[in-house]
Amino acid sequence: MPIDRFYVVLNPTAGRGAAARMRALLARELAGVEHVVAETSARGEAAEVAEAAARGGWPAVVAVGGDGTVHEVVNGLMLAAGDGPPAALGILPVGSGNDFARLAGVPTDPVQALRRIVAGAWRQVDVGSVNGRWFSNGVGIGLDARVAIEVDRRRRFRGLAMYLHALSKVLRVYEPPRMRVEIDRQEAGDGPMTLVTIGNGGRHGGGFWICPDARIDDGVLDVCMCDGLGTLGILRFLPQVLRGTHTGATCVRMRQAHHVRVTSPDPLPVHADGEIIAEDAREVSIEIHPGRLQVLV
Repeated sequence: MPIDRFYVVLNPTAGRGAAARMRALLARELAGVEHVVAETSARGEAAEVAEAAARGGWPAVVAVGGDGTVHEVVNGLMLAAGDGPPAALGILPVGSGNDFARLAGVPTDPVQALRRIVAGAWRQVDVGSVNGRWFSNGVGIGLDARVAIEVDRRRRFRGLAMYLHALSKVLRVYEPPRMRVEIDRQEAGDGPMTLVTIGNGGRHGGGFWICPDARIDDGVLDVCMCDGLGTLGILRFLPQVLRGTHTGATCVRMRQAHHVRVTSPDPLPVHADGEIIAEDAREVSIEIHPGRLQVLV
């Protein structure tokens, strides 16, 4: 059944300003439909606005932006929902990576995406939590989180080019931290690790298939653990990750889980959906919540 009321959260800086250019499209395609467009001006504001909209009874909240905007809106919806069903999530994907939108089946063309949102078709997908925060796509600990931190500091490019530029900076100084990984309360690894990535979805960082078999509606998390590698080993490893062909490498262990706990004597960088949640964590707890999120597709 079509939804007739939409609260739109627009991040005007997403996609280096591409989201701001969606205002005319929103006005045209939502003409005759009750809606509000709220523009954000600071990090974290999208979560606050989405939470307030959901608590105010809006049946659907549309995130206009990239994975970061989606991440914040999901957090707002889940906080507002408590133990109940959250408001529906719509996505107008105009960011740099748009990983979760692609995995959910949202059209890449903004006009098609918005028309599908108005049509009201939806799918039920899983959502995860990490140290009290929600995520839609995945959590990265180690190398990919360190790269995400560098991306956050240096937004000179878009998409994959942005991530590769950040990677070149990180590799000059990166040393794999020691991590102990527990999967469903059983030890799965202990030692220096290049990265531990926990995926609800398979595609991360604007095109890296770190957990290529992950599905956002299968009720489990996919875990990729890569042993500690030097710079040359990492450079050989990453092209395989772009293609999703790394899973059989001797340095890689792939598992599925409902709960993952990672501890370390070293400070761990951690991201969720590309958003930095810690630079020096010592313990990270991740859990899957099957079918908790309704996405308009």
